[in-house]
Amino acid sequence: MTSCATLVLELAAARLLAPFIGASLHTWTSIIGVVLAGISLGSYAGGRLSERGASFRWLAGLTALGAVLALLPLGWVAVLGDGASLRPIPVLPRTFLLTFLGFFPVSFVLAMVTPLALRLLLPELGRAGRIVGLLYALGTLGSLAGNFLTGFVLVAWFPVPTIVLTVSGALLLCALLALPRASVAAPPVVPAAPVAEAAAVRPGAAPSAAGVDLRTRPMLACFLVASASFCTLAIELAASRILAPTVGVSLLSWTGIIGVVLTGMALGNFVGGHLADRWPRQGVLAGSMLLAAASCLLIPPVHQWLVLKGHFDGLGLQARIVAYTAAVFLLPVTALGTLSPQVLRLTLADVGRAGRTVGLLYAWSTAGALLGSFLTGWWLIAKVGVYPLVMGASLGLVALAAFVGQVWRQPRLFGASVGTLALAGSLGALGLFASPCTEETDYFCIQINQVEHDGRRILAMQLDHLTHTTVDLGDPSYLGYPYCYIHSELIRHVAARTPTPRVLMIGGGGYVVPRWVETYVPQVRMEVVEIDPAVTRIARERFGVRPDTRIASFNLDGRQYLQEMAERGAYDLIVQDAVNDLSVPYHLMTREYDVLVRSLLKPEGIYLLTVIDEIPRGAFLRSALRTMQDVFPHVELLHDARSGSKGQGVYIVAGSGQPMALERLPALLRGAGIERPRTGRVPRAEIDAYMAAGPAHLLTDDFAPVDNLLAEFFLLREQVSP
Repeated sequence: MTSCATLVLELAAARLLAPFIGASLHTWTSIIGVVLAGISLGSYAGGRLSERGASFRWLAGLTALGAVLALLPLGWVAVLGDGASLRPIPVLPRTFLLTFLGFFPVSFVLAMVTPLALRLLLPELGRAGRIVGLLYALGTLGSLAGNFLTGFVLVAWFPVPTIVLTVSGALLLCALLALPRASVAAPPVVPAAPVAEAAAVRPGAAPSAAGVDLRTRPMLACFLVASASFCTLAIELAASRILAPTVGVSLLSWTGIIGVVLTGMALGNFVGGHLADRWPRQGVLAGSMLLAAASCLLIPPVHQWLVLKGHFDGLGLQARIVAYTAAVFLLPVTALGTLSPQVLRLTLADVGRAGRTVGLLYAWSTAGALLGSFLTGWWLIAKVGVYPLVMGASLGLVALAAFVGQVWRQPRLFGASVGTLALAGSLGALGLFASPCTEETDYFCIQINQVEHDGRRILAMQLDHLTHTTVDLGDPSYLGYPYCYIHSELIRHVAARTPTPRVLMIGGGGYVVPRWVETYVPQVRMEVVEIDPAVTRIARERFGVRPDTRIASFNLDGRQYLQEMAERGAYDLIVQDAVNDLSVPYHLMTREYDVLVRSLLKPEGIYLLTVIDEIPRGAFLRSALRTMQDVFPHVELLHDARSGSKGQGVYIVAGSGQPMALERLPALLRGAGIERPRTGRVPRAEIDAYMAAGPAHLLTDDFAPVDNLLAEFFLLREQVSP
């Protein structure tokens, strides 16, 4: 239960903190890192505490304290209000401060429960592997339940404060259930002489023939479990980037990836516990490491083969995410999950110190996961790439197996090591570890391609699995997608009534519209906010943006820019285009965000929100419309006038504090030589009918099930029945 609660709170953290620190990679990495740090230190503290005598009274007390601390994030959110008091603090320190204050205490306290529980449950050393493996597996299954429950159910139906309150109540109930057994306790550990402890022989354990005894080298054991966790986290983060071109990046994709990884860890912990008790030998541990290394090497070819054959193309979004993730990553993660129980069994020499040993190894395991999270998310993916990262993890496991198992003394292990290295060399020679990306960044797999379209040779920028921008380098008037032409026509509209209009675009992509603005409406003061610095750099280097451009570019989360840097009441037009197919930043869709946008506009200013959905069945656009109508007195729904006002496609929700006078737009455009405008207005009767056709949620910072609403559109787009 404590693992489930920790995972639910971790996923809820991003929703609670997004209004204050955005939803960038640094936000997610900080949340994961702080929670893992809490688990690591809490595990160590729980192990030390267990030596003083574990009891159900301690378990109940710690669980009840966790229930209280789970409410701490809600208290901080209430105290901070709109977050104005935090804005003088730079973004990165602020991100760490908020995640630490809100989520470290509860993670620390709940992590203390596992070593205490193991001290109570472990009767004798001969069953240590199975009990530790089972306890690890149950904890991982709890995390798995929390992951799927939050991502697929709770966020879709309940506000985040309600989710947090439910977690707190569940923890308190568990504490009450433990009270009837409060008198059950394990005796405190009697200190043993260091010499006797080092010389202790485990019942049923074969002496090490390799000369590397984990009983006398605890730091090596710590390094092994830390390395296993590092590789697991690296593979998990790599999975998000490897699968992004296939299924995108969203709460649903992260839920599926985390869920499959946790399933593999649970299976691996369970199997590893039985292996440890049946064959407590370091040669078996080394063989398990080689199996993990070989299975990691198979990730690129298996993924590429599945994509080529299209085996899962007929599934809905959630099912497709889980199917791809399980087929590619379940085996490697399961193999990695077998390592920690084996290391613990080979290290443990005294049942009385089981809690301390488990706490120490679990702390180091979590520290490895923490390092894997930060190092992979902040540096390795962008600098090395995901496929070389997978290769490096595999080769690292081979090296550890060789050292631990002394493979040169054991012909079978030696042959397995050589075979694994040969597999790595063969796959590398075939080019299967070459990245399909022109550039891999913290946010996207960016691919730049030359393509032919309508007799033009154009340059296309693909972000993950969506062609985001198409540019004709010789013709700035070519904007590619119809909705970009609508943006350009609305810019002409505001420029006609203001000598030097000010336009802000959230989401730059290939800068196709800003480039058009510089060429055809040069009097516009253009600001672009793009979260990925590499996208901005590539747009400047390869997509025709002038070296002496007057476009002001800012690389940070869009909401952060609006809250902390944008001038109030200064903009004639704000364009929201921070969408990547089905990957939509939920914190840019809420009522609170719309209120912020309106405060930045001039009284007659216009806000354009880009939405991908379907009329009349799409649920996401309906909720976006209702949310805009709750903030702006005047709301229009725009579409491509050349393709009709219904069906699947890109729609633009326009909002303003005053009438937008869009009826004047055709005459204005004719004066500019445009006889067939792209901006069409969905008739009011059709909007009313669409709004009445299904539920329309008011999206707020507490309740914004954006990914779940878009999953319905995915089913419609793929023509798959739910």
